[in-house]
Amino acid sequence: MAKKCGAPVLLALIGFVIYPVLPNRFVDPWGLFNPREIWLTIILISAIGFVNYILLRLFSARGLYYTAIFGGLVNSTATIAELTTLLRNSGENGEAQAGTVNLLTIISMFARNLVLLAIFSLAAGLLALWPMLAMAATATIFIWRRKAVTAEAPALHLGSPLELRKVASFGVLFVLIQTGGSLGQKLLGSSGVIGVSIAGGLASSASSTAAAATLAAHGSITPREAAICTVLTSIASMLVNLPILYRQFRNRGLILRLALLSGVIALLGGAALALEFLWPKVVKWF
Repeated sequence: MAKKCGAPVLLALIGFVIYPVLPNRFVDPWGLFNPREIWLTIILISAIGFVNYILLRLFSARGLYYTAIFGGLVNSTATIAELTTLLRNSGENGEAQAGTVNLLTIISMFARNLVLLAIFSLAAGLLALWPMLAMAATATIFIWRRKAVTAEAPALHLGSPLELRKVASFGVLFVLIQTGGSLGQKLLGSSGVIGVSIAGGLASSASSTAAAATLAAHGSITPREAAICTVLTSIASMLVNLPILYRQFRNRGLILRLALLSGVIALLGGAALALEFLWPKVVKWF
């Protein structure tokens, strides 16, 4: 009980005491390390665990879906890691729930990245609209087909709502990818943006999307390049869920099915992206 009562205090400490005093600027000469931006990510990951606990207490199994949707708007990788930890000991039905939760976080992540891109560069957002919609619609169809499988609620084992070790591990990973991505952009220029976006999507597709959108807004890259970066970083973020799910369940059949679904989603998104960019040439050829 002490841990549960201490969680909101700890969350308030890192969010309202430590965060405001951190410098909101790059503290290294290469412009790679912004303490406040990094700490904000740690706060968001911490909040996922706490909000997840509250939702599960209030709504039981339905809280899984709410957390998957809203958690996916923040960090889909952190959310799927948090929720699959709860579902790991829930048997076959827990595995079925994990598949649905995975797809829900993916849909939310797609929506968040698209909106984030459009905020910074409306032209890039319009170019990425149909590929992202194609992927989100495909994931929604898969969820609808799986709803009969996930009728029963799993027996959930609620632990501490806020685990510092888990939060710290995601924070360190984010710092490494974020720093490496920023360095790659500075060294490779616009030609390396797509590669950096894919790598960045393995840790934070939101950061990669914001970086590409900002570059497009400043004219450093074209809206088309920013749209490509957003679609590819979203696909990378979707695929990184697979090893997390395998680590939790060790079920090759489940992972193969989810890998197939993810492959179909990625293929349709890539096809929509290619068709959108090739369509003017096709029309002109005819």
